[in-house]
Amino acid sequence: MLPIMPTLAILATFLAVLLSIFLLVVSSQMRLANTLLALFLLATALDISGWFMGEWWMSHRSLNQYRVAIAFVQMPLFSGYIWFNCFQRQVLHPLDALHFVPALAVLIATATDLSGPFMRVLFEAQYAVYIALAIYALWRVRIEMKARFKGSSANWNWLAVMVASSLVAHSLFVVRTVFASAFPQTTLAGLQAAATCLVLGITLLVAFQALLNPKLFRAQDRLLASAATTMVDQTAVEPDQRLLVFMEEHKPYLDPDISLSGLARRSGVPAKEISALINQRHGLHFFDFVNRYRIEHAKLLLIETDDTVTNIIFASGFNAKSSFNSAFRKQTGMTSSAFRQENRKK
Repeated sequence: MLPIMPTLAILATFLAVLLSIFLLVVSSQMRLANTLLALFLLATALDISGWFMGEWWMSHRSLNQYRVAIAFVQMPLFSGYIWFNCFQRQVLHPLDALHFVPALAVLIATATDLSGPFMRVLFEAQYAVYIALAIYALWRVRIEMKARFKGSSANWNWLAVMVASSLVAHSLFVVRTVFASAFPQTTLAGLQAAATCLVLGITLLVAFQALLNPKLFRAQDRLLASAATTMVDQTAVEPDQRLLVFMEEHKPYLDPDISLSGLARRSGVPAKEISALINQRHGLHFFDFVNRYRIEHAKLLLIETDDTVTNIIFASGFNAKSSFNSAFRKQTGMTSSAFRQENRKK
Protein backbone atom coordinates (compact mmCIF):
# COMPACT_ATOMS: atom_id res chain seq x y z
CA MET A 1 0.00 0.00 0.00
CA LEU A 2 1.36 3.40 -0.95
CA PRO A 3 2.16 5.62 2.08
CA ILE A 4 -0.23 8.35 0.95
CA MET A 5 -3.26 6.06 0.67
CA PRO A 6 -4.17 5.94 4.39
CA THR A 7 -4.05 9.75 4.47
CA LEU A 8 -6.36 10.03 1.45
CA ALA A 9 -8.72 7.48 2.96
CA ILE A 10 -8.81 9.39 6.26
CA LEU A 11 -9.64 12.62 4.40
CA ALA A 12 -12.41 10.89 2.44
CA THR A 13 -13.85 9.39 5.64
CA PHE A 14 -13.78 12.72 7.46
CA LEU A 15 -15.47 14.53 4.57
CA ALA A 16 -18.12 11.82 4.21
CA VAL A 17 -19.04 12.07 7.89
CA LEU A 18 -19.08 15.88 7.76
CA LEU A 19 -21.32 15.88 4.67
CA SER A 20 -23.70 13.37 6.20
CA ILE A 21 -24.16 15.63 9.23
CA PHE A 22 -24.86 18.58 6.93
CA LEU A 23 -27.46 16.62 4.95
CA LEU A 24 -29.20 15.45 8.13
CA VAL A 25 -29.53 18.91 9.69
CA VAL A 26 -30.11 21.18 6.68
CA SER A 27 -33.69 22.35 6.03
CA SER A 28 -34.87 20.82 2.79
CA GLN A 29 -37.90 19.96 0.71
CA MET A 30 -36.19 16.66 -0.11
CA ARG A 31 -35.45 15.58 3.45
CA LEU A 32 -36.01 11.86 2.87
CA ALA A 33 -33.71 11.75 -0.18
CA ASN A 34 -31.07 13.74 1.72
CA THR A 35 -31.32 11.32 4.64
CA LEU A 36 -30.70 8.37 2.32
CA LEU A 37 -27.62 10.10 0.88
CA ALA A 38 -26.37 10.93 4.38
CA LEU A 39 -26.73 7.30 5.48
CA PHE A 40 -24.98 6.17 2.29
CA LEU A 41 -22.05 8.49 3.07
CA LEU A 42 -21.86 7.17 6.63
CA ALA A 43 -21.89 3.58 5.36
CA THR A 44 -19.17 4.47 2.85
CA ALA A 45 -17.08 6.12 5.56
CA LEU A 46 -17.35 2.98 7.67
CA ASP A 47 -16.43 0.83 4.68
CA ILE A 48 -13.32 2.78 3.63
CA SER A 49 -12.14 3.05 7.23
CA GLY A 50 -10.80 -0.44 6.61
CA TRP A 51 -8.21 1.10 4.30
CA PHE A 52 -6.44 2.73 7.24
CA MET A 53 -7.85 0.79 10.22
CA GLY A 54 -7.57 -2.71 8.78
CA GLU A 55 -5.59 -4.16 11.66
CA TRP A 56 -7.95 -2.66 14.24
CA TRP A 57 -11.01 -4.10 12.51
CA MET A 58 -9.39 -7.53 12.24
CA SER A 59 -8.60 -7.49 15.96
CA HIS A 60 -12.28 -6.72 16.68
CA ARG A 61 -13.96 -9.40 14.60
CA SER A 62 -17.38 -9.03 16.23
CA LEU A 63 -17.51 -5.36 15.21
CA ASN A 64 -16.07 -6.10 11.79
CA GLN A 65 -19.03 -8.38 11.09
CA TYR A 66 -21.30 -5.35 11.29
CA ARG A 67 -18.99 -3.35 9.04
CA VAL A 68 -19.16 -6.06 6.38
CA ALA A 69 -22.96 -6.22 6.63
CA ILE A 70 -23.29 -2.44 6.43
CA ALA A 71 -21.43 -2.53 3.10
CA PHE A 72 -24.52 -4.26 1.73
CA VAL A 73 -26.78 -1.31 2.56
CA GLN A 74 -24.71 1.15 0.53
CA MET A 75 -26.32 0.48 -2.84
CA PRO A 76 -29.93 0.39 -1.57
CA LEU A 77 -29.30 3.78 0.04
CA PHE A 78 -27.55 5.20 -3.02
CA SER A 79 -30.16 3.91 -5.46
CA GLY A 80 -32.88 5.14 -3.11
CA TYR A 81 -31.39 8.64 -3.19
CA ILE A 82 -31.47 8.64 -7.00
CA TRP A 83 -34.94 7.07 -7.18
CA PHE A 84 -36.55 9.35 -4.59
CA ASN A 85 -35.13 12.41 -6.35
CA CYS A 86 -36.27 11.29 -9.79
CA PHE A 87 -39.79 10.33 -8.75
CA GLN A 88 -40.10 12.86 -5.90
CA ARG A 89 -41.04 10.27 -3.30
CA GLN A 90 -41.49 11.77 0.14
CA VAL A 91 -42.43 8.77 2.29
CA LEU A 92 -41.13 5.29 2.97
CA HIS A 93 -43.35 2.25 2.42
CA PRO A 94 -43.24 -0.94 4.55
CA LEU A 95 -41.98 -2.96 1.57
CA ASP A 96 -38.89 -0.71 1.39
CA ALA A 97 -37.54 -2.70 4.35
CA LEU A 98 -36.97 -5.64 1.98
CA HIS A 99 -34.00 -3.78 0.48
CA PHE A 100 -32.06 -4.46 3.68
CA VAL A 101 -32.61 -8.23 3.69
CA PRO A 102 -29.22 -8.94 1.98
CA ALA A 103 -27.40 -6.99 4.71
CA LEU A 104 -29.21 -9.02 7.38
CA ALA A 105 -28.38 -12.27 5.58
CA VAL A 106 -24.70 -11.28 5.37
CA LEU A 107 -24.66 -10.38 9.07
CA ILE A 108 -26.06 -13.82 9.95
CA ALA A 109 -23.61 -15.53 7.59
CA THR A 110 -20.55 -13.77 9.03
CA ALA A 111 -21.72 -14.34 12.60
CA THR A 112 -22.04 -18.09 11.97
CA ASP A 113 -18.83 -18.36 9.89
CA LEU A 114 -20.80 -19.33 6.80
CA SER A 115 -19.43 -16.53 4.65
CA GLY A 116 -17.29 -17.52 1.71
CA PRO A 117 -16.74 -16.80 -1.98
CA PHE A 118 -20.48 -16.28 -2.42
CA MET A 119 -20.15 -13.02 -0.47
CA ARG A 120 -18.33 -11.27 -3.31
CA VAL A 121 -20.74 -12.70 -5.86
CA LEU A 122 -23.70 -11.48 -3.83
CA PHE A 123 -22.15 -8.02 -3.50
CA GLU A 124 -21.53 -7.72 -7.24
CA ALA A 125 -25.03 -8.99 -8.05
CA GLN A 126 -26.54 -6.49 -5.64
CA TYR A 127 -24.49 -3.66 -7.13
CA ALA A 128 -25.60 -4.59 -10.66
CA VAL A 129 -29.28 -4.63 -9.67
CA TYR A 130 -29.25 -1.32 -7.83
CA ILE A 131 -27.11 0.59 -10.31
CA ALA A 132 -29.49 -0.64 -13.01
CA LEU A 133 -32.44 0.70 -10.99
CA ALA A 134 -30.68 4.07 -10.64
CA ILE A 135 -29.97 4.22 -14.38
CA TYR A 136 -33.57 3.26 -15.16
CA ALA A 137 -34.89 6.05 -12.93
CA LEU A 138 -32.67 8.61 -14.68
CA TRP A 139 -33.64 7.30 -18.12
CA ARG A 140 -37.36 7.22 -17.32
CA VAL A 141 -37.55 10.76 -16.01
CA ARG A 142 -35.27 12.02 -18.80
CA ILE A 143 -37.66 10.65 -21.42
CA GLU A 144 -40.55 12.40 -19.69
CA MET A 145 -38.73 15.72 -19.46
CA LYS A 146 -37.70 15.69 -23.14
CA ALA A 147 -41.23 14.82 -24.23
CA ARG A 148 -43.06 17.44 -22.18
CA PHE A 149 -40.71 20.26 -21.19
CA LYS A 150 -37.96 22.51 -22.50
CA GLY A 151 -34.67 23.21 -20.79
CA SER A 152 -32.39 21.09 -18.62
CA SER A 153 -32.58 20.04 -15.00
CA ALA A 154 -29.57 20.81 -12.80
CA ASN A 155 -30.72 18.14 -10.36
CA TRP A 156 -30.96 15.49 -13.09
CA ASN A 157 -27.46 16.37 -14.32
CA TRP A 158 -26.14 16.07 -10.78
CA LEU A 159 -27.78 12.68 -10.27
CA ALA A 160 -26.33 11.47 -13.59
CA VAL A 161 -22.82 12.55 -12.47
CA MET A 162 -23.29 10.64 -9.21
CA VAL A 163 -24.27 7.45 -11.04
CA ALA A 164 -21.42 7.79 -13.55
CA SER A 165 -18.91 8.34 -10.72
CA SER A 166 -20.19 5.26 -8.93
CA LEU A 167 -19.75 3.16 -12.09
CA VAL A 168 -16.17 4.35 -12.62
CA ALA A 169 -15.17 3.84 -8.98
CA HIS A 170 -16.73 0.39 -8.81
CA SER A 171 -15.09 -0.64 -12.08
CA LEU A 172 -11.67 0.11 -10.60
CA PHE A 173 -12.41 -2.07 -7.59
CA VAL A 174 -13.66 -4.91 -9.80
CA VAL A 175 -10.57 -4.78 -12.03
CA ARG A 176 -8.30 -4.81 -8.98
CA THR A 177 -10.15 -7.76 -7.42
CA VAL A 178 -10.59 -9.92 -10.53
CA PHE A 179 -7.04 -9.48 -11.81
CA ALA A 180 -5.31 -9.44 -8.44
CA SER A 181 -3.32 -12.57 -9.25
CA ALA A 182 -2.38 -11.44 -12.77
CA PHE A 183 -1.13 -7.92 -12.00
CA PRO A 184 2.18 -7.13 -10.32
CA GLN A 185 2.00 -5.62 -6.85
CA THR A 186 2.93 -2.15 -8.12
CA THR A 187 0.00 -2.18 -10.56
CA LEU A 188 -2.40 -3.29 -7.84
CA ALA A 189 -1.12 -0.54 -5.56
CA GLY A 190 -1.63 1.99 -8.36
CA LEU A 191 -5.21 0.81 -8.92
CA GLN A 192 -5.93 1.03 -5.20
CA ALA A 193 -4.45 4.54 -5.08
CA ALA A 194 -6.56 5.59 -8.07
CA ALA A 195 -9.68 4.19 -6.42
CA THR A 196 -8.86 6.00 -3.17
CA CYS A 197 -8.33 9.28 -5.03
CA LEU A 198 -11.59 8.78 -6.89
CA VAL A 199 -13.56 8.20 -3.68
CA LEU A 200 -12.00 11.33 -2.20
CA GLY A 201 -12.76 13.22 -5.42
CA ILE A 202 -16.42 12.17 -5.37
CA THR A 203 -16.72 13.22 -1.73
CA LEU A 204 -15.14 16.58 -2.56
CA LEU A 205 -17.54 16.93 -5.50
CA VAL A 206 -20.52 16.51 -3.17
CA ALA A 207 -18.99 19.04 -0.78
CA PHE A 208 -18.45 21.63 -3.52
CA GLN A 209 -21.98 21.12 -4.82
CA ALA A 210 -23.31 21.73 -1.31
CA LEU A 211 -21.35 25.00 -1.18
CA LEU A 212 -21.77 26.28 -4.74
CA ASN A 213 -25.23 24.95 -5.58
CA PRO A 214 -27.07 24.46 -2.27
CA LYS A 215 -30.45 24.24 -4.03
CA LEU A 216 -29.53 20.68 -5.05
CA PHE A 217 -29.98 19.64 -1.43
CA ARG A 218 -32.49 22.21 -0.20
CA ALA A 219 -35.23 22.68 -2.79
CA GLN A 220 -37.09 20.56 -5.30
CA ASP A 221 -36.07 20.99 -8.91
CA ARG A 222 -39.25 22.28 -10.58
CA LEU A 223 -38.56 20.60 -13.90
CA LEU A 224 -37.81 17.28 -12.25
CA ALA A 225 -40.84 17.61 -9.97
CA SER A 226 -43.11 18.46 -12.91
CA ALA A 227 -41.86 15.45 -14.84
CA ALA A 228 -42.43 13.19 -11.85
CA THR A 229 -45.94 14.58 -11.36
CA THR A 230 -46.98 14.07 -14.98
CA MET A 231 -45.53 10.57 -15.29
CA VAL A 232 -48.22 7.91 -15.33
CA ASP A 233 -47.14 4.45 -14.36
CA GLN A 234 -48.22 1.92 -16.99
CA THR A 235 -49.55 -0.28 -14.21
CA ALA A 236 -51.68 2.51 -12.75
CA VAL A 237 -55.35 1.80 -12.44
CA GLU A 238 -57.85 4.06 -14.17
CA PRO A 239 -59.46 5.40 -10.94
CA ASP A 240 -56.10 6.71 -9.79
CA GLN A 241 -55.71 8.66 -13.05
CA ARG A 242 -59.21 10.06 -12.71
CA LEU A 243 -58.58 11.10 -9.12
CA LEU A 244 -55.30 12.87 -9.90
CA VAL A 245 -56.74 14.65 -12.92
CA PHE A 246 -59.73 15.75 -10.86
CA MET A 247 -57.47 17.09 -8.10
CA GLU A 248 -55.43 19.12 -10.61
CA GLU A 249 -58.32 20.47 -12.67
CA HIS A 250 -61.05 21.10 -10.08
CA LYS A 251 -58.91 21.85 -7.00
CA PRO A 252 -61.32 20.33 -4.43
CA TYR A 253 -58.60 20.73 -1.79
CA LEU A 254 -59.37 24.45 -1.63
CA ASP A 255 -62.61 23.54 0.16
CA PRO A 256 -61.69 23.56 3.88
CA ASP A 257 -64.55 21.13 4.61
CA ILE A 258 -63.55 18.53 2.01
CA SER A 259 -63.99 14.96 3.24
CA LEU A 260 -63.37 11.51 1.83
CA SER A 261 -67.06 11.02 1.05
CA GLY A 262 -67.32 14.51 -0.44
CA LEU A 263 -64.31 13.93 -2.69
CA ALA A 264 -65.75 10.59 -3.78
CA ARG A 265 -69.09 12.20 -4.63
CA ARG A 266 -67.52 15.03 -6.61
CA SER A 267 -64.86 12.98 -8.44
CA GLY A 268 -66.99 9.94 -9.20
CA VAL A 269 -64.40 7.59 -7.66
CA PRO A 270 -65.80 5.41 -4.83
CA ALA A 271 -64.62 6.36 -1.34
CA LYS A 272 -63.12 2.89 -0.69
CA GLU A 273 -61.09 3.10 -3.90
CA ILE A 274 -59.87 6.60 -3.06
CA SER A 275 -58.78 5.47 0.40
CA ALA A 276 -56.98 2.41 -1.00
CA LEU A 277 -55.30 4.39 -3.77
CA ILE A 278 -54.07 7.11 -1.43
CA ASN A 279 -52.75 4.60 1.10
CA GLN A 280 -51.26 2.02 -1.23
CA ARG A 281 -50.03 4.05 -4.20
CA HIS A 282 -49.10 7.30 -2.47
CA GLY A 283 -48.31 6.07 1.06
CA LEU A 284 -50.41 8.82 2.63
CA HIS A 285 -53.52 9.26 4.75
CA PHE A 286 -56.44 11.17 3.25
CA PHE A 287 -55.76 14.53 4.89
CA ASP A 288 -52.00 14.29 4.24
CA PHE A 289 -52.85 13.69 0.57
CA VAL A 290 -55.16 16.73 0.48
CA ASN A 291 -52.70 18.89 2.41
CA ARG A 292 -49.96 18.09 -0.08
CA TYR A 293 -52.00 19.88 -2.76
CA ARG A 294 -52.88 22.71 -0.37
CA ILE A 295 -49.23 23.31 0.48
CA GLU A 296 -48.26 23.39 -3.20
CA HIS A 297 -51.02 25.96 -3.79
CA ALA A 298 -49.81 28.01 -0.80
CA LYS A 299 -46.22 27.90 -2.04
CA LEU A 300 -47.27 29.43 -5.35
CA LEU A 301 -49.16 32.21 -3.57
CA LEU A 302 -46.21 32.89 -1.27
CA ILE A 303 -43.89 33.29 -4.26
CA GLU A 304 -46.16 35.04 -6.74
CA THR A 305 -48.24 37.35 -4.52
CA ASP A 306 -47.72 39.83 -1.70
CA ASP A 307 -50.75 38.59 0.20
CA THR A 308 -50.37 37.99 3.92
CA VAL A 309 -49.62 34.53 5.18
CA THR A 310 -52.92 34.49 7.06
CA ASN A 311 -54.90 35.18 3.90
CA ILE A 312 -52.89 32.58 2.01
CA ILE A 313 -53.65 29.99 4.67
CA PHE A 314 -57.39 30.31 4.18
CA ALA A 315 -57.09 30.73 0.40
CA SER A 316 -55.30 27.38 0.27
CA GLY A 317 -58.06 25.44 1.98
CA PHE A 318 -56.81 25.41 5.58
CA ASN A 319 -59.14 26.50 8.35
CA ALA A 320 -56.52 26.79 11.11
CA LYS A 321 -53.10 28.40 11.19
CA SER A 322 -51.66 25.67 13.42
CA SER A 323 -52.57 22.86 10.99
CA PHE A 324 -51.10 24.89 8.10
CA ASN A 325 -47.84 25.55 9.95
CA SER A 326 -47.51 21.88 10.87
CA ALA A 327 -48.26 20.66 7.33
CA PHE A 328 -46.01 23.28 5.70
CA ARG A 329 -43.02 22.47 7.88
CA LYS A 330 -43.58 18.73 7.40
CA GLN A 331 -43.59 19.06 3.61
CA THR A 332 -40.94 21.74 3.08
CA GLY A 333 -38.75 21.55 6.16
CA MET A 334 -39.14 25.28 6.86
CA THR A 335 -41.69 27.90 7.88
CA SER A 336 -43.85 29.70 5.31
CA SER A 337 -42.08 33.00 6.03
CA ALA A 338 -38.66 31.43 5.52
CA PHE A 339 -39.86 29.79 2.31
CA ARG A 340 -41.15 33.10 0.94
CA GLN A 341 -37.95 34.94 1.85
CA GLU A 342 -35.71 32.26 0.34
CA ASN A 343 -37.64 31.98 -2.90
CA ARG A 344 -38.07 35.73 -3.34
CA LYS A 345 -34.26 36.01 -3.44
CA LYS A 346 -34.04 33.63 -6.39
